[in-house]
Amino acid sequence: MKKNETGKPDKSERETRMRAAIKKAAFLLMAEKGLDKVSMREIAEKVHVTKPVLYYYFKNKEDLCESIIADHEKTFCKKLQLVQNTAKGPEYILYEGLRSHLDFFMKNPIHSKFAIQMISYTLDMKPAKIPQNSENRYIHGLLEEVLKQEEKKGKIPAGSISDIVRLVSGLATEIMICAYLEQHVLPEHMQGRLYNDETIARLAKIILLGIKEYYKEQK
Repeated sequence: MKKNETGKPDKSERETRMRAAIKKAAFLLMAEKGLDKVSMREIAEKVHVTKPVLYYYFKNKEDLCESIIADHEKTFCKKLQLVQNTAKGPEYILYEGLRSHLDFFMKNPIHSKFAIQMISYTLDMKPAKIPQNSENRYIHGLLEEVLKQEEKKGKIPAGSISDIVRLVSGLATEIMICAYLEQHVLPEHMQGRLYNDETIARLAKIILLGIKEYYKEQK
């Protein structure tokens, strides 16, 4: 921790900690109540600061949401980069990426609740009010870059990367929705029916086999 001559954390360190505290409080409130039902005043009270202090760090609620989403997306990006550095083939890449996605939602049930609240919020809001998620585009781009290396090695068909990314994205969304249903809606009916490592390994293999077979037919 950086400290000044008095032994106290310097301004940049204090501001970093305050931003983190604001985002944590907002995340928990929004996950429980919904993004549209949480006010900046309520977030400020949760962190024990005034509204002007809140607006010093974030210009509005959408800006705050974007920052929260970016933090979560960066977590996935780091895991994808690790997969990239230890890539053992396309099947391994898809499996590890989807397994990380599953772990993210299963280890902390609040994540799936926030994701569903975010979807509900974006469906109800005007386009100008929807928090922009540039990090999601970065994740897709990173996955594409990892798969390009496999394409160069001839391990996946040429021109198939965008199709693989779409299939993986759809599966990742279903994993999130199933996690929400099991954890918050129908736990007594869905317990144990969620994806597991074996299911993800099987689906990763099916995606690649299907892609290879389809592109073989197109030749």
